[in-house]
Formats: sequence, C-alpha cells, structure tokens
Amino acid sequence: MAPASFVVYFQGESDFDEPDFIDLLFPILLLIAVVALVAITPLLLCAAFHLRGGITLSDVEGPINVAHEEQRESTGALADAQAEWLEHADPSERAGYALAAQWCLQYPPLSPRDTDITMPQFLGIQEKGVSAWNFDPDYEVNQGAMVSGRTEIQFLGGSPGMSQSEGGACTMQSNLPLPKMKDVYYWEAKMFSKPATTTVAIGLATKPYPSFRFPGYCKHSVGYFSHHGLKCYNHPFHAQSYGPAYIQGDVIGVGFRPRTGAVFFTQNGRKLGDAFVGLHEFNLFPTIAADGPAEVHVNFGQAGFVLIEANVKRWGLAPMVGTLAPPPAYGHDIGSILIETGCKASEGQPCLPLDSVRAVASPSEPRVPPYALPQAMNWARSTPPPQHGIRMDTLHSPARSSIASPSTHEIVGMQPPPYSAAAHAPPDAESDSRAQEAMPVAVRTSPQPLAQSASRPWLSSLRHLAATWHHARDADDAAQETHTELLGVSVE
Repeated sequence: MAPASFVVYFQGESDFDEPDFIDLLFPILLLIAVVALVAITPLLLCAAFHLRGGITLSDVEGPINVAHEEQRESTGALADAQAEWLEHADPSERAGYALAAQWCLQYPPLSPRDTDITMPQFLGIQEKGVSAWNFDPDYEVNQGAMVSGRTEIQFLGGSPGMSQSEGGACTMQSNLPLPKMKDVYYWEAKMFSKPATTTVAIGLATKPYPSFRFPGYCKHSVGYFSHHGLKCYNHPFHAQSYGPAYIQGDVIGVGFRPRTGAVFFTQNGRKLGDAFVGLHEFNLFPTIAADGPAEVHVNFGQAGFVLIEANVKRWGLAPMVGTLAPPPAYGHDIGSILIETGCKASEGQPCLPLDSVRAVASPSEPRVPPYALPQAMNWARSTPPPQHGIRMDTLHSPARSSIASPSTHEIVGMQPPPYSAAAHAPPDAESDSRAQEAMPVAVRTSPQPLAQSASRPWLSSLRHLAATWHHARDADDAAQETHTELLGVSVE
C-alpha cells in the first residue's frame, strides 16, 4: 500500500503545478504583443500618409499645396495629367513644353545655400535700402526686354522665345531673392502699357529659370496670368481659375509669407486670397514674363504701395533709404564766413566782389552761417578786441583798390593801431610828441634850444624846413604802412 500511495501523491503534485506555468506565460505574451503593436502603429500611419495621393484644392476651397507635387509624381497622377494635356495641346505647345523640360533637366534649380543673400549683398542692402533690388538681365541670352531705371521693364514684341515653339514668353527676374526675416514681403507691378493681345504673368520662381517660359510653367515656380485671371504652378496643365483678368493700368501685387510658404496676390489694392502654400524648399525671385509688347513698372518698396496694409505694416523688401550717407552739399565753404557785399549800393562807391572779402567779423551785425558758428566763436575768443575800427568805405578807396588783389582776405575791425611817432620816441620826449600830434603836420617842429634859435635864425629856418619834410615823409610812410598791415591780416 505504501508504493501505491506514493504514486498517487506524485501525480497529484504534477496536476497541481501545470496550471500555474500557463497562467504565468500568458500575461508575458500579451504584454509583448501590445508593445509591438504600439511600436508598429506609428510606422504604418506614416507610410500610409506618404503613400496617399495629393489633394488638389480648387480656388473655392483654398490655396494649392505645392508640396504635394512630389507625392503626385510618386503615385503616377502627375504623369496621367501630363499625358492627357499633351493629347489636346497644339504641336507648337508640345515643342515648347519639351524644350523647357530639357532645359530644366540640364540646369536644375540651385540649392538655398547657393542662392541665399550673402554677407556682401546684405551689407549692400543695409547701405542702399530697397534700391539693392533691380532687374539686370543678360542681354546676350534675353534679347526680348529692356530695363531702365532698375525696375522699369519694356518687353519687345516678336523677340526670340516669344513664339509657342520656342517657349512662349520672355522672362525677367530680379537680382536678389525675397528675404525670410519678416512675416510678409510684398511688391507690386503696374501694367504701364499692355495691349489686349499680350499675356503677362507675374509671380515667383527659382534660379536658374528659362528665359523663354512663363512663371508657373516650370517646376518650383508660381504665376498669376492676365489672360482669364488664371493661376498656375510647376506645369501649364495645372492652370486654374483664381481672380479677375488684369489689363493696362492695373496694379498687381505679390505677397509672400516665409513661415508658411504662402503666396497671395492683390489687384489694385484688393486682396485675392492665398493662391499657393508650401513654398519652403527654395529661395524665390520676383519674376515677370510677357509674350508680346508690354511695359511693366515694378515697385519693391521704393515708393508707396497701392495696398494700404502693406504701407502700414512695412511689407516692402527693405527700407526706402539705407545707411549710405548722401553726397556733400555743393556751394558751401565750411572754413569761411561769407557776406553778400562789402558796401551798400546807395553809397555810390565801388564794391569788392564776394571772393575778395572772404571773412568779415562785423561787431554790429555779423553774418555767420549756422554751420560756422562754433568756429567763429572760437576764432573770436582767440583774437584780441580791436582798438580802432575802419569803416567799410575806407576799404574801397581808389588807392586801396590799386593795391589789394581780388584774392586778398580782409578782416574789418582787426587792424593794428595807426602809426604814431610816439611809439618810436624816447621816454623823455613823450610829452613833446603828444603836443606835436595835437598840432597840424605843417607846423610840427622838433624841440630846439631857444638861445641857439635866436642867435642863428637861418639855421632855425633850415631845421624847421627839414623837420617839416621829415614829418610829411613819415606821414606818407605811415599811411602806406597801415594799408600794408591791413593787407597782411588773414583768417587761417
């Protein structure tokens, strides 16, 4: 009985342990399955999002997302639309389309690194302002347009590239792309001259871009057409209705939001809504094209916009005025103080020309320009006050005019004191000098002993005659010396 009881006990222990192992393994497998499902689900959703076809929105529903173009190419929807358009297109249109496709394959668009605004260009924008943007075409390649005044484009009819088989248009692009620092950038184009038979397209495109193709007809470009008001992007078969057609005299504006890659258009100051979104990949250049004679004037911000909001929010490409200093003013001499004339015409005396009297410090009414006030004040402090003044009429005497030259610098009120014999006389004769100065020149005599004069009358007469001649000579020399001293005074 003992072995039988032992076998029964062993089997009972085995039946007791088997359910515990299964209960422990099942939760582990369930946890592994949940973790795997959570990890795979995002990958499946991402793959489904990228493999789905792009959604093309009409002009009523909203703007077209240009970024979905690559998705349409991967699904084959783009190839089907292209084949359908080529079936209904004219032979000349097919030839132009094939020529543009071949050109784009040979010259792909440049990367943003190659088209970004460089540091020298940025410094040029800081100095020139919005004047840094202009249309500078290569006339050897593009012979269908002429540019005047940097932003005035004149398209010539019948030029190479305007026929359908050659591409169908003549295209002009700006030298610099649109910046990306502000929320919105805006520019306008006025149809200064546009015949009804000419189609004009205004938009944005990358570089390089074929000079014989409308913007919106090649990849990475958008355009708004005057014919029926169509909008187009990347291919001609993507053209859709957008806004009203524009004619001569209309002003078409183009706005770009760098953050969202959205492009909107305006007509005569009225917004038409966003036309495209998703333009993030490349730098965009203002582009204008025409298939016939036309004249378009572009405003990058150098003048006021027709759209009031653009003026208030400063949507221009750059400030109107840069930091470049203006040229110096002509006709001003900073180092001189100019007067109109040296004397009044009513005095009946000849007046010196302006160049002969360059600097005059009149104590009664100084004529000092505002920019010369600090220099004139410092010059006045450094010079001693005049002791004797000379009237203006003494400067214009015939004797003075014969001596003075037209280039002489004269200063009224800064002349030396008149010549006096007392300055050269000994100290003990100072009283006699003053007495002689009070007397007329004809009766001035040098002091002589009384006894000698009485004993020798002829010697007294001779000395009197010599003294009279010496005083007359000294008086003439003093007058000439005074004029000489006046001529020597000048302003440094």
